[in-house]
Amino acid sequence: MPPTEPTQQNGHNALSSLQDSVYGTMAHTQGAKYQIPRKVPLRIEPKTYFANERTFLGWLSMAVTIGSVSAALVGFTASEEQGSSGPITQKTTNLITVLLLPVAILMIAYALGTFCMRSVYLQKKQMGFYLDWIGPTVLCALVMTVLTTIMVVAFVEIFSYH
Repeated sequence: MPPTEPTQQNGHNALSSLQDSVYGTMAHTQGAKYQIPRKVPLRIEPKTYFANERTFLGWLSMAVTIGSVSAALVGFTASEEQGSSGPITQKTTNLITVLLLPVAILMIAYALGTFCMRSVYLQKKQMGFYLDWIGPTVLCALVMTVLTTIMVVAFVEIFSYH
């Protein structure tokens, strides 16, 4: 059989395969091929939609908190004069802002993407694996790395100040 032109269906399959490999859905879950197909449509409880929204709002709340701290630091240091008498310089607070704002934006993007993907699964009443190991682990490692970097830079400045 000759190769077919890429169609919307093939593009959808490629995207579905990518989601399968990232989120561990049917094609990439051990033993899933032995499951019997469902004859009865999947019943989704109304509370499932609210749980999806609650998870989205939880991620959004953390991202807004990190972004607000970062923006507040910019506001406080912008009014300060160049000859600061404190141990933490304006350069360090600018570094904190530059490190924290992208983390907050990435958290918002991740939360939105996960919320939309799960909403589509719920609307289609599609059997999906909603457990995500990669996203929260990567975001947690990123936040931990950024906060450790900020702590090291602040300690270096504080100890070199005296």
